[in-house]
Amino acid sequence: MDDDEMFEKVGKSGLVSLYKNSEFKFFEVSCFCRPCRLQKCLKLGMKTTNFQHDRDCFSVRPKNSALTIFPSPSSFLGRPEFLMFSDLKPSNLLTFIDVHKLVSEASRLLNSGCESPLIAENQLKKLTMGANFLKLDADIVEFFGNFGKMEFVDIIEYYFVTVIKWMLRFEEFQKLDRNLQMTLLNSIWHVFMKFHKCSATAMFRKANQNSRPFQRVIRNVCMDFEKAKMDTTWMSDYPHQYVGIYMKSQAIHEEDVIELIEKLNPTDVELTFMFAQTCFQYAGNRFQGEIMNITDRFQQILANDLHKYYTVEMRNPRYLKRIADLMKVNNTIQRSIWEGRPQRELNRVFNVLKIGFSHPQMFEDSAFCTGEVGQIS
Repeated sequence: MDDDEMFEKVGKSGLVSLYKNSEFKFFEVSCFCRPCRLQKCLKLGMKTTNFQHDRDCFSVRPKNSALTIFPSPSSFLGRPEFLMFSDLKPSNLLTFIDVHKLVSEASRLLNSGCESPLIAENQLKKLTMGANFLKLDADIVEFFGNFGKMEFVDIIEYYFVTVIKWMLRFEEFQKLDRNLQMTLLNSIWHVFMKFHKCSATAMFRKANQNSRPFQRVIRNVCMDFEKAKMDTTWMSDYPHQYVGIYMKSQAIHEEDVIELIEKLNPTDVELTFMFAQTCFQYAGNRFQGEIMNITDRFQQILANDLHKYYTVEMRNPRYLKRIADLMKVNNTIQRSIWEGRPQRELNRVFNVLKIGFSHPQMFEDSAFCTGEVGQIS
């Protein structure tokens, strides 16, 4: 120990001891006034540079552990604080996705109408004739080995086109103006995708007893989150684990929905009603006004048809409990969408996903919502 090194001890006797030059010096204290004690210690030669820290045996932090200092937001993002929350149009997009051709294909499908004539007693039954779009073909399920940009674009194309083909079976939708049709399609395709992922995963678990909780089915393809490799470098320059945390925040309540559907085991008519009611309710809540009036009318038509299905075909006039179970699933899907909004806002603020879209309104409230439009600079 150096000659100048010393430390202070206070005992129950009211004495202060100082260790210096291999000997103890004691002096009586009349009180425990800390400033007075400090002055006496300094007079005896104590130096603050020789204080020994981390000697408390009750310390939470282990001894000899490095002190972790987290970077400030400005250091982490590489932007000054006064610019951090005003960067409305960042120029560092990694990927630009042009969906003009997809929108053109949507116009062609809408002009062509339904693929085949439909003969059914009501509109809910006509929509149910497209139940193959809602269900899982368990015999041809494939597994993702890798998930990257190409797979993401393929999923967008598949679900957007699928929603169009399914909605064309609904006569009231066909009567709408083209602009209203496109507004509805742009807003509900990702809701349809979220619901389909949950329902298809529930069907997959029912058909495969060895399925695992971390497996999800998207577009008849099973993704194992423990085995599949997800490439995030094309969408963000943040570390993979940060992007993964954000993506998980957009899947909130989905496990609850899957378990509810497994327990409910809905018929094709019930599943069709659930899909349609969830999509129309979301669109009405999002746009209000004219769109809400239209979607409310759609839901009323389908609800009347569902009533006939229960009372006439199923001969079950007391179906209130069944309806409550259906709506519990739909409300949980709505909660998943709305409760994910704060994380999507943080995504915009911190620029986690650096993706630009030619039609950003198509991705509003989706997991990939960035609000960016324009090409990569």
